[in-house]
Amino acid sequence: MKCEKGKKIMLKFLSNFVLIICSLCFTLIYPIESSAADRDIIILHTNDIHCGVKDNLGMAKLAWLKKSLQGENHSVVLIDAGDAIQGAPIGRLSNGLAMIKIMNKVGYDFCIPGNHEFDYGMERFLQLVKEQKEGYYSSNIISKATGKKILPPYKVMDFEGTKVAFIGVTTPETLTTSTPIHFQNQKGEYIYSFCEDRTGNRLLEVIQNDVNAAKNEGAQYIFVVAHIGIDSGDSLSSLFLAQNLKD
Repeated sequence: MKCEKGKKIMLKFLSNFVLIICSLCFTLIYPIESSAADRDIIILHTNDIHCGVKDNLGMAKLAWLKKSLQGENHSVVLIDAGDAIQGAPIGRLSNGLAMIKIMNKVGYDFCIPGNHEFDYGMERFLQLVKEQKEGYYSSNIISKATGKKILPPYKVMDFEGTKVAFIGVTTPETLTTSTPIHFQNQKGEYIYSFCEDRTGNRLLEVIQNDVNAAKNEGAQYIFVVAHIGIDSGDSLSSLFLAQNLKD
């Protein structure tokens, strides 16, 4: 596993449940065992790329790394935990589309929106969802008009009999750390919710429901991929989720 100095990764292991919450690490390699003999499932993880196509490892080398590992007979999953499509001219000039196309070429298998995926507006984000080859996932973005999630909350992948689930979580602080008007109607009323409350219990409840649903689908490993803060004193933090989500 390689991560920039000073960055943090938290793992919580339960009997048949793995919670991984990664914060501000450009590339993470995390292997788990497959039921198939001599075959690992390797998870490659990025987040907070902010259009940095050549930054750190870089997207070209990341694509090469995935193909190389697959060539060694490993199952490989490439996931992104948000804030990929904003932060440089390549994103701004295309309203995010150029980065989506690059990510599709690299071969991402699972993506979640961070707060800055919405900087081009909710309508634009929903357009980009259709362009993302593997789609976007998030457990906690709710339309207030319907009470339903606007994105699928999780994805279960089967690797020769080993089922692995990935659940997306987007920080509730998106309502204020992106542009609030993007989530409001013309009257200034919020029409989207990120399951925000000061206790964190509402967010915890929706994620726990999806953990249970993934388990019911046979997932042996469950990864909660969260674009969320790590502050230990914050009820809307990755540490809070790691301490309170149940097997």
